[in-house]
Amino acid sequence: MKETIRLGFISGLSGVYGWSAQDQLRGITLAVEQINSGGGISGKKVSIISRDDTSDPKKAAEGTRYLIEKEKIDFMVGGLSAGTQLFINEEMKKAGLLFISIGQSNEITTAKHLGPYTFHEALTPYMTVQGMGKWVFANLGKKIFIVMSDYEWGWHVLSAYELLAKEAGAQIVGVAKIPFPAKASNDFSKHFPVILKAKPEVLIAANFGADQLKFIEDVNTAGLQRKMSIVNTLSELPVMERISPEKATGLYWGGHFYWGLKDILPEANNFVSLYTKRFNGVPSGYAAYGYSGAMELLTAAKKVNRYPINPKAIAEELEGNAYAHCKDKQWWRPCDHQSMQDYYILKLKGAEDRAHPHDISEIIGVTPWDLDMERSCQKTGNGAYLWGHTK
Repeated sequence: MKETIRLGFISGLSGVYGWSAQDQLRGITLAVEQINSGGGISGKKVSIISRDDTSDPKKAAEGTRYLIEKEKIDFMVGGLSAGTQLFINEEMKKAGLLFISIGQSNEITTAKHLGPYTFHEALTPYMTVQGMGKWVFANLGKKIFIVMSDYEWGWHVLSAYELLAKEAGAQIVGVAKIPFPAKASNDFSKHFPVILKAKPEVLIAANFGADQLKFIEDVNTAGLQRKMSIVNTLSELPVMERISPEKATGLYWGGHFYWGLKDILPEANNFVSLYTKRFNGVPSGYAAYGYSGAMELLTAAKKVNRYPINPKAIAEELEGNAYAHCKDKQWWRPCDHQSMQDYYILKLKGAEDRAHPHDISEIIGVTPWDLDMERSCQKTGNGAYLWGHTK
C-alpha cells in the first residue's frame, strides 16, 4: 500500500504558457500543504507528482499515461492549454480516475468528452466572452475587430463573440487569425493596416501568455491605443506585470481572479495572505485555479475519508457543492461539473497610480455569474444529468 496519497499534476510548465503553469503548481502546492498540516486524508499525507506537457497534445497524453501507470496517481488536478485537456481527460476517463481541469476549454464539459469523474474548475471560453463581452459592448463600443490565436481556444472565443455580438447588436468588422504560437516578427503587425482601415471602436485580443505580450508590445509600438480601446479577453498577472506603466494607457483585461480582491472579499484576503507568506509574492488567477481546484478535490476526499481513493464517492461530494476558497461563492453545476463563478474587468494603471510593483490594475467591473453565463445543460448535451452523474 502506498505511503502517501498521490495527486497528479500535468501542464505546460515550459513553453508559451510556462508562467501560468508554474503558478498553477504553486497554487496546488499551497492547497496540499494546507491539507497536510490538518492531518492529510485518511491518515495519509498528500504528495504532488508532476509532469510537463509543454502545451503539446501528444506529450499531454503520454505524460498522463505515465502518471497513471508508473506513478500510480490517485487523482489529478491540471491542464492549461485548450489543446491538451481533452487528451489528459481521455486517459483519466480510461483509468476511471477523478480529474479537475484548471485550464479553459469549451469541449471538456460537453457530453462527448465529460466523464462521471471529470470536473472543470476554470471558466470555459464561452463564459469568459460572456463576462468580458457584455461589459465591453455596454461600456466601450459595439464595433469590434478580433485578433485571435488560431487554435482551439481562439476558435472557441471567436465563436462565442459572434453569438454574443448578434444578441447585443454589435458588429464584428474583422478577424485576424494568428499562428499559435506566434513566431514571425510581423505576425501581429501585418494586420494593423487592415485594422486601422476598419476603424473599430474596440480591438479585442483572444490570445495568452507570450503571444499576448508580443501583441501588446506591437500595438503600443504602432500607437493603436490612441485610436481605439484595446481589450485582452483573458490575461494574467505574469503577462501584465511585464508591460511597462508607460504602455498601460487604454489597456483592459479580464480574469476570474485578481489579488486586489483581498480588499473586498475575506476569502480572497485569506488566500492572498497564505500565498504571500509562502511564495513572497501575490497570486495570479492560475494560482487561484490551482489552489481552488485542489482544495475542492482534497477537501471532498477528506470528507469521504476512504482509502483506497473512491472517485465515485468524491464526485458525489462535489456535485452541486457551493464553495469559496479564494473569492466569492462558486458552484459545481451538477449536469456538466462546470464551476459557475464571477468574472472581473480590469484596467491597467499608469506609473503614478501604482503603490508597489504588483499594483498594476484596478477592478473596474464585474459580471456576476448566473445560469445564462454558460451554455445550458441541453446545449452541452448533458440535459439527462440535471441532478448529476452519480445520483
